[in-house]
Amino acid sequence: MDVGRSKVSIARDNEMECRTIKAANLIGGVEKVVSIGDRVLIKPNMVGGLPPEIGETTHPEIVRAIVKLALDAGAKEALVGESEPFVPLEKLRRRFVNRPFPPISETLYEHYKRVVERAGGRFIDFNVDGWETVEVPDPVFFEKVQVARALLECDVFISVPALKTHHLAGITVAIKNLYGAIPREDKRKYHRLDRVEEAIVDLNQVRSSDMVVVDGTCTILHWGMVDEYLETHQLNLTIAGFDPVAVDAVSSKVLGIDPRTLRFLSWAEKKGLGTANLDDIDVVGMSIDEAYQGNMMTSVDYMNKRLSRIHLNNCGACTGCFGRIATAVRRVDDSGIDEDVHIVMGPEAKRLEEDGHVFLCGDCAIPTFYNELEGTFIPGCPPSIQPLLDHLRKLKAKV
Repeated sequence: MDVGRSKVSIARDNEMECRTIKAANLIGGVEKVVSIGDRVLIKPNMVGGLPPEIGETTHPEIVRAIVKLALDAGAKEALVGESEPFVPLEKLRRRFVNRPFPPISETLYEHYKRVVERAGGRFIDFNVDGWETVEVPDPVFFEKVQVARALLECDVFISVPALKTHHLAGITVAIKNLYGAIPREDKRKYHRLDRVEEAIVDLNQVRSSDMVVVDGTCTILHWGMVDEYLETHQLNLTIAGFDPVAVDAVSSKVLGIDPRTLRFLSWAEKKGLGTANLDDIDVVGMSIDEAYQGNMMTSVDYMNKRLSRIHLNNCGACTGCFGRIATAVRRVDDSGIDEDVHIVMGPEAKRLEEDGHVFLCGDCAIPTFYNELEGTFIPGCPPSIQPLLDHLRKLKAKV
């Protein structure tokens, strides 16, 4: 891919199909990647099979619009594929019985299948269609990965993710949408190895998106803790581009996160998957400032609301610190700690006005540690999580 200037569009409208078509046309239309006779694979985000009103999943109406656009451009076949669309209906009803959403009368899989088929497409389950093991060229970490067979066999791959922040990776939009095109056991493995960011870049090296259309109808912090309901916000946005790295860079700013702090985005750019530098991206339609509403949530924001004694201070840290530390600290019950604890991370850390025990995390904060702050230093880039957890548990044991 040419990593020169990329174009990313942002459109806002209450009507989903209208803004999806507008966002696509602003960058030149689906016709730039779809030719007559092509087999097109469209990959939404259907994690957990949850209602799109939450912001966790891509709205079927956005996908329906993309199916129509692909077929109108001459595609022979428009496939819509996902790996985990199956959630029992009664389980969904129990989860959302007290939530302000319409009654759930069918699973997201059933709804998608019906909407996609009416639009002329075909829905496929990657688990049934099958997987292929492939080698990763110049991997970040994984030399081989398993991916959906349909991903390798399609002529055109259009990624249609939801617009969300993410507890580990910072955001889950274009690059991370391929996490839904691998077997469930591999998802668990990458989490267990603490290598999610490495995995998503290596997956994109096997098969990157030809086009990305982001559903920003609603947004949420994705943490997999659905029952806690992590503050949905309605944005009514669609973001589109042909460069998935550029789409993620723009999306991160819309979500209030500096793209330079996303490790996977830096790795993806170095691997030639696109450009993450906002200065090299032409944003058309609505500006980033107009799209940003200032009320989105990161994992640090969430944990600071949840904890009473432990306070996370993100001072320009990358996801190696702020994503991993916020996720790990959730395992600690701070109710038994009798003093405030400040976990400071990032190169812009400064002396704190508040009293309490300070943990300074990450090698980039070393100058701050020696010159301005006193406390316990957790070294590494990224820092090792276990020593931090051990120290926190010792503080609790002293009570």
